[in-house]
Amino acid sequence: MLIKITITFLLIINFISVYSRNRNDCDCTIAVNEIVSDIESNYPGFSSKVNVGKKSYYKKLKNKVITQAMTTTNRESCFYIIEKYIHFFKDNHIIFSDRKTSPSQHSFSGRTIKKTSGQLIGNWRRNSDSLLVSIVKGSDNKYEGYILKPNGRLGEVYFELIGNDHEFRIRNYNTPLTTDLLRGRRLKNLLIEPNGIWQKMDNEESYKEVKTSTYSVNKKFIYNQVKEDIYYLGIPSFNIDARSFDSIIVNQIIPQLEKNKITHLIIDLRNNVGGNSSFLSLMRFAYERPFSIPGDFLFASPKLIQNYEISTNSTRRAILPKLRANLGGFVQRDSLRIMLKENYRYPKTISIIVNENSASSSEYFLILAKHSTKVKLYGRHTAGTLDYSELLEPEKLSCEGYSLMRPTTKSYWTDSSPIDNKGILPDIDLSFYPDNEWVDIILDKLK
Repeated sequence: MLIKITITFLLIINFISVYSRNRNDCDCTIAVNEIVSDIESNYPGFSSKVNVGKKSYYKKLKNKVITQAMTTTNRESCFYIIEKYIHFFKDNHIIFSDRKTSPSQHSFSGRTIKKTSGQLIGNWRRNSDSLLVSIVKGSDNKYEGYILKPNGRLGEVYFELIGNDHEFRIRNYNTPLTTDLLRGRRLKNLLIEPNGIWQKMDNEESYKEVKTSTYSVNKKFIYNQVKEDIYYLGIPSFNIDARSFDSIIVNQIIPQLEKNKITHLIIDLRNNVGGNSSFLSLMRFAYERPFSIPGDFLFASPKLIQNYEISTNSTRRAILPKLRANLGGFVQRDSLRIMLKENYRYPKTISIIVNENSASSSEYFLILAKHSTKVKLYGRHTAGTLDYSELLEPEKLSCEGYSLMRPTTKSYWTDSSPIDNKGILPDIDLSFYPDNEWVDIILDKLK
């Protein structure tokens, strides 16, 4: 009887182990082939980025990635293999994620920490909550930030910085894996990233409280009058309902501007990575006269045509015949004409604040807003994520939890004046100041 119970128990444990392993494993070869096939067939930038000069390198990379995929079933390892492939295209709108997996936690291995003055390596304290991390040099172009314990020892890794000593992307270890990483930078003894500002701790005496203000960060949708003639509008994301957003602008903000004769409006788009077309409502503030911009180019790929065939959107249905007739080519949409019924007296001037994480829809708004003489851009260059755009729903992949999103259109400026990875430059560069001081700097300038 005891033998039967033992055998049964072992079988249950074995079943649970196999089930758990299978649930977390992935056929990496299938996943890689699915993504490669989709990108080669449906990505509008493929032919220009895999040109004659880069075709040989692309082929070697693809073969290397496929070969590496055969060596693993671990979904995290597979993610990093696929990430290498996607990185080739340098397009922030190609987004690969694993909703089921976060980066594997690990503690500091005991390597000697090199003391370096004025660089990333060293101890840092976050201003908002006094969290301490110690940043050490990792492999290649990576730095690892470990939790610094009260006893001075290093604990688990908190984030990974990918880039150089001055500019980098941030992989947080408490969020799912994704190629869609936000950016940060080092400004002297400050490390600036979307989750806060860190100050380097050469010693306790060197620590000085980082300057704060009411508008240090742009994390909540805020609209209010900050001075007699200045109004502030903070928009951390355009993932908002377009009708509700427009209603707030038309029924609340514009009446306040008119009633109080507000001459200046600050629109804060720091770390706004985009979203939907709700940004068009902001043109009510900047509009002066009618203007048009050329239409974007739809890439007539098999997936796009398939998507439009099942769509109930009348505009998509109307362009279907042209897409079918130009399979593998581009079909240009009609020009976008901006013509509003009203031209409001207030505000007289508009300051738009952007940084290296202002992307996609935020950048499209800037392209429209720059047609207005009211507008000036403040901050730093934007992300540069708009040459290829208009993402649809994630592609279904055989590996559960994996998700791929890619653009379906090419912007009208892409072939002649691309902005990807360069961004849109501000009129007033505030790079030499930390982001948390930017609103105050603008307020002082407007006195």
